[in-house]
Amino acid sequence: MNSRLTAVLALGLFPAFCSGAGACTLNEIQKADMRLGICRQQVGIATGYACTSLVMRSQVADQFEQIQLARRCGFNAEADKLDRFYKATTPFVVNLYGCVDTAIDRADVEKKAQEEVDKSLMKLPAGCPADLKEKMTKRLPKLIEADRKSLHEIQALANQIGLTGN
Repeated sequence: MNSRLTAVLALGLFPAFCSGAGACTLNEIQKADMRLGICRQQVGIATGYACTSLVMRSQVADQFEQIQLARRCGFNAEADKLDRFYKATTPFVVNLYGCVDTAIDRADVEKKAQEEVDKSLMKLPAGCPADLKEKMTKRLPKLIEADRKSLHEIQALANQIGLTGN
């Protein structure tokens, strides 16, 4: 979930998004622009209504896969950190995506993402081959740092616009 705010910040929508005092005070044009920016993050996702649900499912599946691969390779402490960041960040993202698009059914998104990950991981050899362990050794510190940064960014954005992490 480390690229969630990219579209918001890259499009320069952060100041416009922060102008309201209450949650979700964007006008319809701002919401459409924000939705477009978020949904363009993922190749193959159309930018219409409910696209944020598809983006979130892709992001959640990626996060779940990284956590499970870390555990598979014995990096339990790192997997726990990724899991904590996921649990702290996701409520804010659900509220942000719901603000600019349709409401997100988190349970459904997570269920479908987990099904995708299960299918993907079944294709891999059992255990943790040496090449996967080496890849995870290099990747995990970067993922943890990206997740830490993402959490701070979304918390700052949420504080500015009145979104909660509930």
